[in-house]
Parts: sequence; C-alpha cells; structure tokens
Amino acid sequence: MKFYINDKEVDVTLLSFNAGLNYGRFNYEGLVIDNYVISLTEMEFIEIVEQEYNRVRDEIKLDDESQNETSEFSVIQYGSIERLISSKQALQDVTISYLDRFLFGDLFPQVESAIYVINSTEMVSAVNGMIEISGRTFRK
Repeated sequence: MKFYINDKEVDVTLLSFNAGLNYGRFNYEGLVIDNYVISLTEMEFIEIVEQEYNRVRDEIKLDDESQNETSEFSVIQYGSIERLISSKQALQDVTISYLDRFLFGDLFPQVESAIYVINSTEMVSAVNGMIEISGRTFRK
C-alpha cells in the first residue's frame, strides 16, 4: 500500500479522513488543498472491504427489489467483489457511494501527527492488479 500527496509518497501517519457530514465540502476560508492518491493491491482492497461490500450489496439488493429500482450494484447483477473490480464504472460508483469511508476508517489511524485530512473521493480505478483511489485533502 502506498500513499501520495501531490505525487510525493508520504507515510500513512500523516493522513486522516473526515468522517463528518461535511465530507466533500471545501468551502472554508483559508483551507490549503492538496491531491491524494492511495494505491493498494486488489487483494488488499478485497481483504479490507469484502465483508462490508457483501453486507451493503445484500441490503441494497433487497431495497432495489422491494422498490422496483436499480442501483450501482445492479450493473454487475449484485455480483461478487471480484466482479465489482472488473467493472470500471461500478467500481468507482460503489466505492465512492458506499465503501470509501469504511476503507479509510481501516487504513488511517486517528493520530495527532496527521497533517492531511482526506475530504473527497473523486476517482477509483483498477489497473494491472492495483486499485487507485484519488481525491482531495485539506491541511489541518
């Protein structure tokens, strides 16, 4: 697993994430905003999120069936996490909508040494056995 701020590799202890309702908002005066990338293997991604993915997928499937709706999961016929990874659009949509902050909670210990606070998830992709998640941070 590797973590980058503005294309420079950084130690995980420099990162935390915003678990609050204002995730994705950058409308505070004086914020210094940086770009981040998290790069992890598909196996690391699966190990961290598979249980949560299965729980959320099953819940959303029941909701979709009872409400006669479709969701991000219907694109992959409510399939396995491996099927999710093989679908570029579903991987991005499901991760951004349901899995990103769960993943961040597992990856980032809440430590005082954190400088960068992840505050958005803008892109998720799978390339050559790696999952890359990117977005923007603000500095503490």
